[in-house]
Amino acid sequence: CGQCVAVCPVGALTERDYTNRLLDDLANPDKVVIVQTAPAVRAALGEEFGFPPGTLVTGKMVYALRELGFDYVFDTDFAADLTIMEEGSEILNRLTRYLNGDKSVRLPILTSCCPAWSVMAKKLFPEFKDCVSMTLTPMVLTGRLIKLKDPEAKVVFIGPCAAKKLEASRKSVRSDIDFVLTFEEMMGVFEAKNIDLEAMEEEKEVSEASRDGRNFAIAGGVAEAVVNCIKKMYPDQEIKVESAQGLRECKKLMTLAKAGKYNGYLLEGMACPGGCVAGAGTLQAINKSTVAVKQYATSAEYQYCCDTDYLKDLEELGK
Repeated sequence: CGQCVAVCPVGALTERDYTNRLLDDLANPDKVVIVQTAPAVRAALGEEFGFPPGTLVTGKMVYALRELGFDYVFDTDFAADLTIMEEGSEILNRLTRYLNGDKSVRLPILTSCCPAWSVMAKKLFPEFKDCVSMTLTPMVLTGRLIKLKDPEAKVVFIGPCAAKKLEASRKSVRSDIDFVLTFEEMMGVFEAKNIDLEAMEEEKEVSEASRDGRNFAIAGGVAEAVVNCIKKMYPDQEIKVESAQGLRECKKLMTLAKAGKYNGYLLEGMACPGGCVAGAGTLQAINKSTVAVKQYATSAEYQYCCDTDYLKDLEELGK
């Protein structure tokens, strides 16, 4: 999860840094470099640049990234809507088969969005490895859609999570992500390039994702989004949910699952206490980021993922 990097009292630990390789690609006029930002990014950047706490800097952030040389800027939360739809469909399918007596179906179902949580579950509780959802994370979905349009493009993910670097480099599932930078590393790039966010113009909003998609960054947001999606489409379908945040609590959750307490449940695990907003590469207090993300989510035009215009992109991936 990378929390060891954040709390090491003598600074002896560090995550792998791709900043120099990124800057080389940005300086190369022959390369298309595309960046996707996690929903929590606008919640942290504003205060770092001296804006009042809770200020959302979406438009200015997009302009600043374009000034750095990125050709396109995407917001990862639009792919969160796709993840919700896929995970919701997978859960309904597994649950229906289980209730109809299919003994090959393994329950409970574990969310897949937090790589540190899913890796921990597979390593410490190998009997549940087939219970982890097969749905791709929003970061990977975004990268895959971009590579579908331009296979030669370089795709960069910026977020608070150090574990995303592990996810991007894994060999078992192609991530289509070339570099992962934390917020902290991105701030270093801004400072090195003398980027003044306050002086930036306002670019157009880069995402029309639903409220549920934008809430992915907060603990409990993934499970809530999936339940809301299923309830919207199948009002009579009951989905039991249990969640945990912090790997210590996640381990307790899986221990109870092993004892048979959560058969038929959807289990959401977040490795960092508070969710993605508390990742090892974040820049500000968790409660501030949580409030800002909720504010950002409230401003969404749609509440449910099934109401957004991005669902057609899932059909593109299936071709």
